Amino acid sequence: MASTLVHVGVRASDIDKTIHFWRDALGLEVVNELHHGYDLSDGYHNFRVFQHEGPDRPAHVSGMLDYLHIGVKVPDLAQAATRLADLGYEIFWEGVSEGHEYSYDPSKPPSGSFKVEDPDGIVVDVTASSDQWPGVEL
Repeated sequence: MASTLVHVGVRASDIDKTIHFWRDALGLEVVNELHHGYDLSDGYHNFRVFQHEGPDRPAHVSGMLDYLHIGVKVPDLAQAATRLADLGYEIFWEGVSEGHEYSYDPSKPPSGSFKVEDPDGIVVDVTASSDQWPGVEL
């Protein structure tokens, strides 16, 4: 039996900041609005972000420990880096598995991939490469 990954859900501490990151900075399309959240999609996967309304969230392990991270493919890496930086998001690492610390410089955009955090500290690996993640055909 083979399964198909179709959905990932994230509870946001601030839904407005979170949707701004995923929709406006990374370009995922909003396909449905919920009472306290959004369904976004790339046409293949459903990514649901909804407002956390329970007790205080536990501390999130973020940064290079990237206990939880999500990968996205963009059509133009330099353009994505510029858009994220212009919107105030810090690109803190060039590369994904191997790499180095990075501070955005428009004259020297990331070369193959980079890491940035969403408003809740979830690390996002951003690439323009079709072969970044084995088994994925894009």
